[in-house]
Amino acid sequence: MCGIIGSIFRKSGYPPAPDLSCLAHRGPDAEGLVSYGNVQLGHTRLSIIDLAAGAQPMADIADLAIVTFNGEIYNHGELRSELAHAGHVFATRSDTEVILAAYLVWGLAGFARLRGMYAFALHDRRDGKTILVRDPFGIKPLFWMRDGRGIHFASEQEALLTLCEKVPEVDMTSVLELLQHRYVMGEGTLYKGVSRLEQGTALIVSADAENMHFHRFVSLADEVEKHRDSSNTDLSEQVRQRMADSVAHHMVSDVPVGVFLSGGLDSSIVAYCAGELNNTARKAFSIGFEGAETEASELPYARSVASRVGMDLHEVLVSADDFVSLAPILSGTLNGPFADPADIAMLKLSKTAAQFVKVVLSGEGSDEALAGYPKYAVDGYSHGFGGVMRLADLCLGRRGKIGIAADALAESDPALRWMRWFQNDASPQGLLQGLIRQGADTDRASTWVRDRVKSYPADWSNIQRMQLLDLESWLPNNLLHRGDFTTMRASIEQRVPFLDMGITPWAVGLSDKQKIRGLQGKMPLRRAYEAVLPPEVVSRKKADFVCRWASGCSPTRTSARSLMTTF
Repeated sequence: MCGIIGSIFRKSGYPPAPDLSCLAHRGPDAEGLVSYGNVQLGHTRLSIIDLAAGAQPMADIADLAIVTFNGEIYNHGELRSELAHAGHVFATRSDTEVILAAYLVWGLAGFARLRGMYAFALHDRRDGKTILVRDPFGIKPLFWMRDGRGIHFASEQEALLTLCEKVPEVDMTSVLELLQHRYVMGEGTLYKGVSRLEQGTALIVSADAENMHFHRFVSLADEVEKHRDSSNTDLSEQVRQRMADSVAHHMVSDVPVGVFLSGGLDSSIVAYCAGELNNTARKAFSIGFEGAETEASELPYARSVASRVGMDLHEVLVSADDFVSLAPILSGTLNGPFADPADIAMLKLSKTAAQFVKVVLSGEGSDEALAGYPKYAVDGYSHGFGGVMRLADLCLGRRGKIGIAADALAESDPALRWMRWFQNDASPQGLLQGLIRQGADTDRASTWVRDRVKSYPADWSNIQRMQLLDLESWLPNNLLHRGDFTTMRASIEQRVPFLDMGITPWAVGLSDKQKIRGLQGKMPLRRAYEAVLPPEVVSRKKADFVCRWASGCSPTRTSARSLMTTF
């Protein structure tokens, strides 16, 4: 895991090199900067694989191409063997060099063969073009923009803004989407002219930076379609095999690996698989909240799982004082705001884990891949009970979980209904109206969602289409974006085995009845691991990762007033 930054200028004689210190937290172990004509590539390194020879930016042995890379390629060993058999010569053991070789041998088609999480910029010295690439799930971020001097990119928005001629204006439409939907849809960001590269996509920039075009090298919809007619007779065995394979690949590392263990089903399965596969992966990290009621704490579940799988559990307690001290690290930068209290807990958890390991596995992505959110099971009731739900919506007004369900199910348009499940109800209407008066587009988000949903195969079930929409929107633009930022602030790498080409498209392609029973999702996981995990974990309902006391504690109220007054 690292930080990348760079520019492709329209002509030589470019400005001074970028200040790599803005990405030092992403890569505290080393840094590098190279210039080829009008191209600058910068890198800060968190050393994970081939600690001695993996420095970046890295060129191939013939100096035909050079890359600055953030992430990990989990199948680099298999690809290395295949490429070496074809005659390619390697100088290192690093996965970075495998990216170069895959491109030089297979061209753009080589990107689809990379199994991992990644964002990189590759400069081809043969024709001068530069290619920006992001992994199919959007696990790793990559922001880019174009100005009068050329095209610029970086792992974080704040770092990217240091390359601008002038700081761009805030995009009021993006602020509106953030307040209404908790994140910015599509390729948008909080700044006008700054975009996030879409997942599974390469942006190809000409040598003079005058022309560019996009190339989609992996489509999740196409990958799901490949699995929809596959045989799933022994579902539990397939789940166990696919999870074991994914976790094994995600544990490829030359440094210690641990697990974020919440005590929920997903992280517990990851911990079990990690423990079964690697006797050295014995450290787990879990969060608790000072003053939280016993029944609201996840620590008892985490303890039970850690004991069952034989892991050393490190318990991290978050206090109101932590909220006050850590919140500015997340939302006091040009990368934010990060408004979810869970991010405070994740930051402290990451800082603690970084004292023991450099890599952690987590259960992110399971709910989207295997229909774990209650909304997937409930959404089907919109057909028969739409009228009743519209009446209930008038009475409840999105109060409580029943009110949220009534509000969503009252909407007959599937795309709009799916947007409303995770809608934010806390934003003051006066603030939203003020943004609209300043020109915020109220239709941009719904247009993007409608267009995306229309692109999915018509014969898919609504649940499958909901899952893919979440995998292409809610997950990369919200959960993964926040997870990357909080973990990298602590200089630690988070890996997500549930987001893998060996399991995710296959899981989405399962029929609705295979994934959901009644109002409970993720049935294949529950059945596959019910014999090896504590029963209270297997049957446990989806729990929110929040600190409910945060808004009610005096220190947090005082801090919030102070920050708002300063602003």
